[in-house]
Amino acid sequence: MKKIIVVGASGVLGKLVCNELLRIFENQIELIVTDYKTERGKKLANSLNKHVHFQYLNVDDEENVKQVIKKVNLVVVVLKQKTPYIQKACIENKILCIDVTPFYDFVEKVIELNKCAEKNDIGSIIMSGFFPGLSGLMIKRAISNFQEVKKINIALLQSTNAKAGVSGILDMLSIISQPVVFQNKVLSGFTKKRNMYFLNQFKEQEVRLIEHSEKLLLKENLTTTEINYWTSWNAKAFNKQVSMLRKIGFIKIIHKVNHKFLSKIVKHNPNKNENAFLTVEVIGNDSNSERIRTLSLSTFSDYHTTAMVTASLAKIVIQKEVKGVVCPFEITNLDELLSVINCPNIVIEDFEA
Repeated sequence: MKKIIVVGASGVLGKLVCNELLRIFENQIELIVTDYKTERGKKLANSLNKHVHFQYLNVDDEENVKQVIKKVNLVVVVLKQKTPYIQKACIENKILCIDVTPFYDFVEKVIELNKCAEKNDIGSIIMSGFFPGLSGLMIKRAISNFQEVKKINIALLQSTNAKAGVSGILDMLSIISQPVVFQNKVLSGFTKKRNMYFLNQFKEQEVRLIEHSEKLLLKENLTTTEINYWTSWNAKAFNKQVSMLRKIGFIKIIHKVNHKFLSKIVKHNPNKNENAFLTVEVIGNDSNSERIRTLSLSTFSDYHTTAMVTASLAKIVIQKEVKGVVCPFEITNLDELLSVINCPNIVIEDFEA
């Protein structure tokens, strides 16, 4: 059996990743869950199945990381690190690694390990998930049959009922509060608006311009075309509240707020849907005539989709020779990924105007 470690397994996303790994590998893996809280980690391991074991891990302790990251086939990282000790240990031991972190400041530290990874003939995957991750693969598909691509717009319509957990909410608020470069001007994030089409929506939805780390990696490795990232939630009142919090500077200090307080505000109702939507719009030319291609995807949960993408990438990379620090769009394509995910609740539509 393949041995896979999930670091950060006890969180909302971590638990989903564990369950998806067991589903996609049809329980034919030995899964190791880690936690710095022993009792919590053991409880999680016992709740999964007989092939799941617990291992204590403190991601800030480099020696502890080196001891734990040994003699496994793959490590999935579902929590934040200040320093990429896990990636470093994986590369040294020639172990595949997948990380879901969406922030470029950390990804940059991992990219610095690229030469060592290539030398050791081992892969380290960055920015796995729904947005980023699946978003990059959708862009790769959408631009594939253009002679010339002039502009790419990609938009995420989020659910206010998403089972994201406090850390997921904080991550997204941090992303949308970053300044955006648009048409050679620097704008405040989440201020410029436009309407975009989303699958299964009665009419176009208003979204707001944001900066996103995935854009830098796409421009370095896939296309130099202008790419604009947009997002909003499925409730106008909530979008206005978020915009107001950004204006008064509250988002910049929100990470300092007591997390128990935030967990009371961020409520998930399991009896209501948490559908999310992702649309890529490509404007380009073929034979001197302009055309617009739209690729639109709907899913039952953005967090669960991140888990499915990550678990599916694990199965894909184990079967391939992946070398160096790479993004999902560099090692697979949308069709292959969706085939491995094998979920009827993810629907995609491709059309042109």
